[in-house]
Amino acid sequence: MYPRPALRASFAVAAVASLAALGLSACSDPGSASNAGGAGTASASASGGSNVTTTWGLKPVDSVAALVPAEFKDKTIQNGIYNDFAPQDFEENGQLVGIQPDIVLAMSEVMGVKVNNVSVGTFDSLIPGLSSGRYDVSSADFGVTKPRLGQVDFVSEFAVGTSFAAKTGSSITVNSETDLCGHTIGVLAGSYFIDQVNQASADCTKAGKSAITLQTYPDDGARILAVTNGRSELTATTTDAMAFVIKSQNVPLTLQKFVYEPLELGIALKKGSSLGPAMKAAMKEIISNGTYAKILKKWGVDSTAYTSPEKVTLYTSPSQLPAS
Repeated sequence: MYPRPALRASFAVAAVASLAALGLSACSDPGSASNAGGAGTASASASGGSNVTTTWGLKPVDSVAALVPAEFKDKTIQNGIYNDFAPQDFEENGQLVGIQPDIVLAMSEVMGVKVNNVSVGTFDSLIPGLSSGRYDVSSADFGVTKPRLGQVDFVSEFAVGTSFAAKTGSSITVNSETDLCGHTIGVLAGSYFIDQVNQASADCTKAGKSAITLQTYPDDGARILAVTNGRSELTATTTDAMAFVIKSQNVPLTLQKFVYEPLELGIALKKGSSLGPAMKAAMKEIISNGTYAKILKKWGVDSTAYTSPEKVTLYTSPSQLPAS
């Protein structure tokens, strides 16, 4: 069965640090930006501990570059990226890092174009920003869903499921969907987890069990704080993000066994964008040349990787998705 309509959630490294002091995450100015298309040397140095990569050392590929529309050949493509969702996209010392910046950097190199990553602190502003023309693309870990395909197009990247976590020491265990019934679950405002929790709640009531109480938070610092201080009993986000935060940031949460149905994730483009075919070809190219696998391995999520470039899809219509 295909996953129910959904989107995504997030969490900033800075927010985790502030949790120890019971503070909320501080979002960056949505107008700030970092260049992802310039020259430089790859740097994820062991000495400095930096996650920044400034080049993957790739050259433009003629067959890919030929698909780039004329209007974008001499223009810097503006890419809106949410800055609060490790390991997908977050800020490190004021610079965007993560799976999404790395993938778009590699794609820009084989396309032969420059991309400027715009750091955005509110996830639910990204699709309106695409529609208005503020951004040309948005690589922000979007779930590919039928409602979204009514607004934007997508180039698929990989699929991940939704996981749940409870505060360490809680008696709550979630081994199946019905174990969510009767609990309070906190999610990111504007994320597809809202739709997933609402569907799970409907399934609970159909089964004669108590409904789920949904809570939404403006950022992931607030979302995580809510479950650690007991305001929410559970929190939900993608499996990769939940595991990354718990393992790397020492957040007092316990990952639950149940994983909600995997959802295909993709890079969003303005509806009908002429960039779609070039972006699809670029994604297929970085899979073929091995850079895609290097990126996902760098971030410890290589289990989510496509095994073939043929799995990449340019989604332009809700009819391309299986019936739910």
